[in-house]
Amino acid sequence: MSRRRLAAVCAGAAAALVPAIAAAQEGRALGAPEQAAGAVVMTIAGVLVLFAAAGVGYLYLRLNGFEWDFQKKELPPEPGSGGHHES
Repeated sequence: MSRRRLAAVCAGAAAALVPAIAAAQEGRALGAPEQAAGAVVMTIAGVLVLFAAAGVGYLYLRLNGFEWDFQKKELPPEPGSGGHHES
């Protein structure tokens, strides 16, 4: 990452935190609701289930040999095979 981009990211993060810091200093910041822990746990569980389902799907495709041609690099034809590059 270039220094200019890093400086821009740091400046943006600092600018985004200024309202939260100001609100916390004045005591106007809201506390976390009682059900916040449950929501965090359910979100993490949902993400893990999603990754597990994607992993099972990936393994299914790999074990059964399903591959798409667009993922493979096009190889030049072998000499004598009658490829379109030969005269």
